[in-house]
Amino acid sequence: MMSSNLQFYQARLDISQTECDRLWQFLSEDERSRTNKFKREHLKRNFVAARGNLRIILGQWLSCEPNEIQFSYSDRGKPYLQNFQDIYFNLAHSQDLAVYAVCSDREVGIDLEFINYKCDVESIAKRYFLPSEQKIIKSFGDRDKHGKYLAFYRAWTLKEAYGKATGQGIANILDRVDVAPLLESPAGEVLQIGNWILKLLSTELEIEQGYSATVCISN
Repeated sequence: MMSSNLQFYQARLDISQTECDRLWQFLSEDERSRTNKFKREHLKRNFVAARGNLRIILGQWLSCEPNEIQFSYSDRGKPYLQNFQDIYFNLAHSQDLAVYAVCSDREVGIDLEFINYKCDVESIAKRYFLPSEQKIIKSFGDRDKHGKYLAFYRAWTLKEAYGKATGQGIANILDRVDVAPLLESPAGEVLQIGNWILKLLSTELEIEQGYSATVCISN
């Protein structure tokens, strides 16, 4: 069961220069330094937009100014709040879209991926996924390209969300967490793995077609 205290948000990252300048004012020196390491301007803009909007969302939850928030990071890079307690959050972005999950009572991970139809999903699945997951992806064959790619990206985002929620990172759980039951399910279905619940996001966010979005939350 999903927590009643769990909220989802999304934000466009292809913002104007004026909006980018506004959000830049909210960022820490560390975030500004990270921004400047990107070589391409659209990547700099996307990072500013993703982090600036995260600060706005958390500021609304905590009744503070966006620039008052201080982040720390786990050894695997998961951000958490240094100067506030009892709030859990996660974000993901792909292409020009970002999604956020915020919860007051339990750990959460969220992931979003743009579905790239040029990707060799069967080869990647064969290398990284479990046999049960590979079988479903391969079963679509060439008769249903959309179904095949959707199944692959659902698997990837479910594992990514699980790795982010648990703090383990996706590299450590790719071939250990079996998400096969959700690969052919209607959006909105859930899967419990140990003390964690995974869900295919659908009505929670009106995400445009061409993306896969999932969430994982502790039970």
